[in-house]
Amino acid sequence: MEKRVYPGRILLFLLIFIGFLIMEFPGVLFFNRIDPMIFGLPFIYSFTLIMWVVMVVLMYIGYKTNWGKGKNFTGKET
Repeated sequence: MEKRVYPGRILLFLLIFIGFLIMEFPGVLFFNRIDPMIFGLPFIYSFTLIMWVVMVVLMYIGYKTNWGKGKNFTGKET
């Protein structure tokens, strides 16, 4: 039984990995000022909120595509 490589799955996992790296990057603390207000929030809060929304969307896409369980996946327990 050979495993198939799905480009969409690889792209999804890569985007999730990059998203987590961006969210945990400590360099954002250098921009912790009040001046760049986005949505009425300081930069660090709005950046965190935007990245949270992006990660939620990526996780939802992964959930709806069954995370690549294959075409025979029914979700029922036997």
